[in-house]
Amino acid sequence: MPARTPRILGAFAVATYGLLAILFALLAPCRVWAFGSGDRGTKAAGFLKFGVGARAVAMGEAYSAVADDASALYWNPAGLTEIEKRSATFMHASGIGSSYFEYAAYGQSLGKHGALGTSFQYLSAGGITETDDATGTEVGTFTPYDLALAWGYACRLGDVGQPAFLDGFSAGLGVKFIRSKLLDSDQTAAADFGLLTPAYGDGRLRFAATAANMGGDLKFEQESAGLPLMFRLGSSGVITERWTASMDVGFPNDADPFVGLGSEYVFPVKGGWSLAGRSGFNSRTVGEVGGFTGFSFGVGLAYDKLSVDYGLVPFGSMGQVHRASVSARF
Repeated sequence: MPARTPRILGAFAVATYGLLAILFALLAPCRVWAFGSGDRGTKAAGFLKFGVGARAVAMGEAYSAVADDASALYWNPAGLTEIEKRSATFMHASGIGSSYFEYAAYGQSLGKHGALGTSFQYLSAGGITETDDATGTEVGTFTPYDLALAWGYACRLGDVGQPAFLDGFSAGLGVKFIRSKLLDSDQTAAADFGLLTPAYGDGRLRFAATAANMGGDLKFEQESAGLPLMFRLGSSGVITERWTASMDVGFPNDADPFVGLGSEYVFPVKGGWSLAGRSGFNSRTVGEVGGFTGFSFGVGLAYDKLSVDYGLVPFGSMGQVHRASVSARF
């Protein structure tokens, strides 16, 4: 490794956790970070808030301190350092009508040089009929969509010459290109930051902090709107060898704060197979629509380093949200 590489990585580490400290300590009181339901529906690119990965969704989206695969680039970029070699995740979700949501991510460990990740998100609203404003007659159809391309880097701070008390801490940075199309289209860029602590208490407890979707505005016709900024504070705990629990507290700039709780229990099966049962609760959706909301459920089937996962989120009178994903470590 070139002599200047540790200095570059060290500069990245210092900049990352320094920026996070500034964001949490100084920007939180500002109007741009204010949260509250009064701003609901005022932000653009709402698809950035859609949870990715069936495992994470089934666990109530309490995942910032759990993420250890390619999807960590979405939940907490610092979690990329938990990838042993390489990881890939693919997810499909059906929405209302003909809408659908796709996600793909890849992450790779660089050993002591850190870890890299990249991902692709795509939301299609399906075909929508376009009418003439004057006559009300149909003039065709159009298909609104949103997409985001992201790239990220993470490193363990102790590996880049940081003070000894930072050993075991990880920091991550993600940057993304966002494009949104209605009748017109616009694009912007954003950044995500994340921190992940070492495992405390005999490796049973971890904590995380993230700031997501820090970027510009999207403009359609004469109206512009900012992105759905989000702070998260998370934790995960290994209750037994097979049972993991997690909690996230989120502070969005377009809704009230929310709490997510998750649980996962893994049942070993003969021949290298394992079956996981998952459940979660997220207060963000409670009260948004009538009926049963807030809870989530899921299962996962794994063989060696390949897993297939399913998540179900009941959404009251709006129906149910299904997510299916495939993950591989290689």
